[in-house]
Amino acid sequence: MRRTAITLCVLAVAMAAPLAAHEHASGVVKERMDAMTDMAKRQKAISQRLKSKRDLAKIKTDAEAIAVHAAHIAHLFPAGSTQSPTRARAAIWQNWPDFEKKAEALEAASRALAGTGGGDSQVQFAAEAVTRTCTACHEKYRTRK
Repeated sequence: MRRTAITLCVLAVAMAAPLAAHEHASGVVKERMDAMTDMAKRQKAISQRLKSKRDLAKIKTDAEAIAVHAAHIAHLFPAGSTQSPTRARAAIWQNWPDFEKKAEALEAASRALAGTGGGDSQVQFAAEAVTRTCTACHEKYRTRK
């Protein structure tokens, strides 16, 4: 129960970013904000499906979409792309190898979730791994509001 509450809290924070901020974004900053928003929506959908135990087959589609985005995360953070309204910290470029590893971990965790054919507990564990990889990156590389 505690893990579910933490997962939902992380997702709520991720979804709380006002969409109005995207209106002022342009270029690669807008592309990455849109990608992050899509991943957050898909992660939230996965969490809701697991909680309700409905439409579990759709988890694979959402996990695959997250993996596709994750494969391009590093490309969405070119040096110097720090213009407002980005929430990216300078630590990304100062710790680039770690940032790339975190993006790769998200892709791997998402692909693992998409490939999970086991029981509910295996799917739940794989979904939590995706959430943990998102959280680990955000804690280090995204500013808080």
